[in-house]
Amino acid sequence: MEKRKRRLNPLYGIAAFVIIMLLFLFVFAPLQYYFGMLGLALTELGLLGATLLAVRLTGQSFRDVFPVRMPKIGQVVGTLMLWGGFFLLVMLVTLVLMYFFPEGLLDVSSSMNSVFSTVPAPVRFFIIAVMPAVCEEAMHRGFIQYTFQSIRKDWVIILCIGLIFGIFHMDPYRFLPTALLGIGLAYVMQKSHNLVLPALYHFANNFLSFLSSLAATGDVSAQSASLMMNRSYILLSLGVYLLIGALAPVLLYAGSYLLRKASGSLPLRSDGRTIASVIAILLISGVMLITGLALLLFNISGFLNAGGFM
Repeated sequence: MEKRKRRLNPLYGIAAFVIIMLLFLFVFAPLQYYFGMLGLALTELGLLGATLLAVRLTGQSFRDVFPVRMPKIGQVVGTLMLWGGFFLLVMLVTLVLMYFFPEGLLDVSSSMNSVFSTVPAPVRFFIIAVMPAVCEEAMHRGFIQYTFQSIRKDWVIILCIGLIFGIFHMDPYRFLPTALLGIGLAYVMQKSHNLVLPALYHFANNFLSFLSSLAATGDVSAQSASLMMNRSYILLSLGVYLLIGALAPVLLYAGSYLLRKASGSLPLRSDGRTIASVIAILLISGVMLITGLALLLFNISGFLNAGGFM
């Protein structure tokens, strides 16, 4: 007779997360400090190894914890649209934080780019974009989110996993942006139950980080740092991103619809509720457009008077 599997609850995922964070503090962080990008690669492998061990020790099926299937076209398109919407939101949040904490965020960005630049581009691509999409997703959207499935409300699961992902990065300046990223990843996993899709989402997000690291030469970084210390420039940038970010509600709604429809998790809704949702999205986008335009108009003169891009 087949041995009955133990049903896990969120305490298992939280316990695994606490243990992994202790490993991060006492093992992985020193590895990154002394060995740079090699230490980062070893950290990702360590996260994957600890996650696989957690699955084995709790007696779970690897197929259940890590559901991997060939995604449908609608799922892929929906996932990429969701990534685009959340990316715009993350950029808006980051710019707001930059306005209040410019030095803290610039220090984080500078230290990351200095570490990234120590290895050739192909190696950097693999460590930055590929490894987190596999190792971190196995940990967060694999084992930890799997243990939260006893919670009946999807939004509670998604919010908790997002907050855990924000804490995981151990950076107060990046907590909100990474938590938002985690919420998007958790949503994709919860609605599709296919680990390939959040891995694709994570890869797309980190691929942009890889591209930005290629462009972050010494002169460019210095010029960017100088601009980011100018609050008029930050407000101008926020205005531009609000104009572009007005697409975010549309991308999020359309991406969610495509993902859930292709995954068979689209609930039945009345025509009235659908119309109300569309109106709400258009109103939010309209407010973002107006706010962005106002920021541009009210700050362009101050920015130019302060020296502009000179």
